[in-house]
Amino acid sequence: MTPEIRILDVVNTDHAALHFLAYRVAWINRHGGFRNDIVCGRGPHLARVVAPGAEITALDVPRTLAPGGVARLLAQLTGHLRRRRYTLVHTHNSITGAVGRMAARLAGVPVTVHTTHGFHFHERMSRAARLGWVTIERVLARATDALFCQNREELAELERLGFAPRHGAWHVGNGIDLDAFRPRAAPPTHPRPVCLSVGRLEGVKNHAMLFRALRRLGARAPETWLVGDGPRRAEYEATVRRAGLAGRVRFLGYRYDVAALTAAADVAVLTSVKEGMPRALMQAMAVGVPVVATDVKGSREAVADGDTGFLVPLDDDAALADRLARLLDTPALREEMGRRGVQHAREHFDEARIVERLAGLYRDVLRRRGLAVPAPRLAGERPA
Repeated sequence: MTPEIRILDVVNTDHAALHFLAYRVAWINRHGGFRNDIVCGRGPHLARVVAPGAEITALDVPRTLAPGGVARLLAQLTGHLRRRRYTLVHTHNSITGAVGRMAARLAGVPVTVHTTHGFHFHERMSRAARLGWVTIERVLARATDALFCQNREELAELERLGFAPRHGAWHVGNGIDLDAFRPRAAPPTHPRPVCLSVGRLEGVKNHAMLFRALRRLGARAPETWLVGDGPRRAEYEATVRRAGLAGRVRFLGYRYDVAALTAAADVAVLTSVKEGMPRALMQAMAVGVPVVATDVKGSREAVADGDTGFLVPLDDDAALADRLARLLDTPALREEMGRRGVQHAREHFDEARIVERLAGLYRDVLRRRGLAVPAPRLAGERPA
């Protein structure tokens, strides 16, 4: 009998565990033939993280590289790995990606893989700052059995930068639960069109570009819903007031009804500086909402420019204002792009297919390490 293969996903926040890992881990526990658990940071969403078959453990994950917080997480995670005797550790994000891989090495975990959700470094970084992060990631790659990328450009960048994990790098992609984000029955009817932006209120999401574009639109600016919270909320609220947009921009905070809010929007916008493979855009397209996004890695792989939405140059708020106006002024264009977005999402963003691909990559990496691999479970077969 093949021994149980225990997998642990390590992610920075309970929000990521809820929205990114719960579906995936539950699927693997049900179908993959593995036992998959989660470690994440503590937070207000922890009680909602439900993944049948998984043990959910909250640790003290720091938001910065302060030495005390990093050392504490390293000690907690190393102890957890030694007690549970995992076969494979799968890390995510920057801090948990680095500390998780070090802890796996210290605990003697046989296999370590890492997903790049958009590297911390990006095109707009200074050369000196970028060099430091590239060096760190290159060193970490050597202590990693496999790297998984959400977008194809990042896979090419790994090769160009000389990142050399022991057993290779693969494009995995990203997906959403298409049962949760279903095509809406009909477009919404609002007195004024509604623009939706879903994302944490932090610098990398680049909301300032959206505010500048809305100011350019003047009286034509749509009602804009900002879904998410973060360290820049107070700053952004002040920016909106100074720009005379307080009556148009609504800060909705963190929400659990994103599917309903998305279905109620006319256009979705994402102005990020960098992305892995953005769920906010995939969710909008799946529901039938056209999108406008910055032309950056990840976003340009998600959006079919001119077909399911528009891509605009990063920080070109004039171009953003133009594309928003074109969509907001033309209901027929919104409807047609929305229809094509639904089709695109059904063909490319099904999370079940992504997880099935990931489970296959787990098997491949385990075999390369000479470890026994369990067979996938048959439909209806229960975990042992």
